[in-house]
Amino acid sequence: MRVKIIPTIIFCFLHSAIAQADYEASDLQKLFTDQSQRAQIDAARSGKSTGSEEQHTKKVNVSGYVTRSEGKSVVWVNNKNTLDSTRIGDVNVQQSSIGKNKKVTVVVDGKTARLKPGETWSKETGKITDDH
Repeated sequence: MRVKIIPTIIFCFLHSAIAQADYEASDLQKLFTDQSQRAQIDAARSGKSTGSEEQHTKKVNVSGYVTRSEGKSVVWVNNKNTLDSTRIGDVNVQQSSIGKNKKVTVVVDGKTARLKPGETWSKETGKITDDH
């Protein structure tokens, strides 16, 4: 009895392996990425820009910030936080300015603004509006 079970198991294993080996070569491209695609994926995960998909921010909104006596302070800009990086898209948040005079300094394309939580700055007009 045992002799009949082993060949049956081997046959089933080989048959399932052959059935799984049936594929289209074009489907394999979906499984792998090249170096530039990998860099874009890694940049998106870390919140950093690779430059190829450079964003052009027109308005910057500071939702809030948390200053910590120990550890890194965090700012929420355009619904994203600076926990992983001081850069959000093309907006750079100056860490040393967080909370001074209850404002945060942001820089976009060389233009600087100091914003309180709840304020929005238009880079094009230079106007700061209160969203409250």
